[in-house]
Amino acid sequence: MQTLELLAAADVAKILKISAASIWNWQYGRKKPPPGFPPPVKIGTSVRWRSSDIQAFILGLPITTTGRIPQPELAQPALAAVTLLKPVRGRGRPRKIQTGGLG
Repeated sequence: MQTLELLAAADVAKILKISAASIWNWQYGRKKPPPGFPPPVKIGTSVRWRSSDIQAFILGLPITTTGRIPQPELAQPALAAVTLLKPVRGRGRPRKIQTGGLG
């Protein structure tokens, strides 16, 4: 029978050579995980990943020359020619607007 090993976020981070905070950001939706990153197994309040799933994820990654996990390309909007200008804000607290009232 094959043994099933469950890994904590720190163990997964060590295998992938990234920070544990990145794993938690992916888990809780603060950042988008790379495509194919396996979902965790929840046992009570514990969150673990199967070692076999992590190994399959690593084997499924494309080979890159940068050494980074590739992120999916975001579609660029077709409005490349139009430049949107942000309103200019001054530094510090905004001044009160004087209204043309009596007094």
